[in-house]
Amino acid sequence: MHAPDIAATTTQASRRWPTGRLLHWLARSAGMLRRAPLRLFLLALLPMLVELVLQLGVPVAGVVVSKLVVPLVSMSALLMLDSSVRTGRFAPLQAGRRLRERPATVAVLALLSAVVFTGQVAMAGVLAGLAAAGAFALGDSAVLATTVTRLQIALVLASGLPLGMLLLTTLPRALLDGIPARAALRDNLRLLREGWRPLGAYLLLNAVLLLALPYQPWLLLPLLLLGYVSYWIYRDAFADGIG
Repeated sequence: MHAPDIAATTTQASRRWPTGRLLHWLARSAGMLRRAPLRLFLLALLPMLVELVLQLGVPVAGVVVSKLVVPLVSMSALLMLDSSVRTGRFAPLQAGRRLRERPATVAVLALLSAVVFTGQVAMAGVLAGLAAAGAFALGDSAVLATTVTRLQIALVLASGLPLGMLLLTTLPRALLDGIPARAALRDNLRLLREGWRPLGAYLLLNAVLLLALPYQPWLLLPLLLLGYVSYWIYRDAFADGIG
């Protein structure tokens, strides 16, 4: 917890955020990436690699297992990112230790993250039927190839964004500031209300990339790196006033 940066049980006074604030967050992310591009790219790639290994290596339930395990990897990556920004060291062992110290909070955050996937499965069912939803949940590529179009895949991927925005700063508030998950979720909802202009633009940018991803797979690279913007949104809104 960063006690000098923030009081754990309080939030900043209400304020309004202009749309252009997104450019500030993008610039902060770009500046960070310029300092350690390879290491930060690998860190952004880590959750996806773990997800791929689990989905290919665990029979039948690999996708479901990955959706429960990968959030833990993402939380570790967030702790390492914060340590790198503040101290210049990723400190993976310290990140693992901090997760073990708060098992209940970590479990709640992992379940909240899994809700995003549940919403995507539901959207697959709405767009392409129960068979497609089951195939999406189980990662059955053979069934998906015959029942789901690229446009439907794009819509399923993008459908996770609204639920994902509910967790935008929830994870860093709970993990880095040490506040309860419920309070972190409440603060995130308040931020979404006050900062709807730049956050809506951030949502739209992600949506455009996700909708285009099935047609242009190389867009996965900017999508991965765009995830770092959420860290600077958290820092700007709740931590140390980055200016």
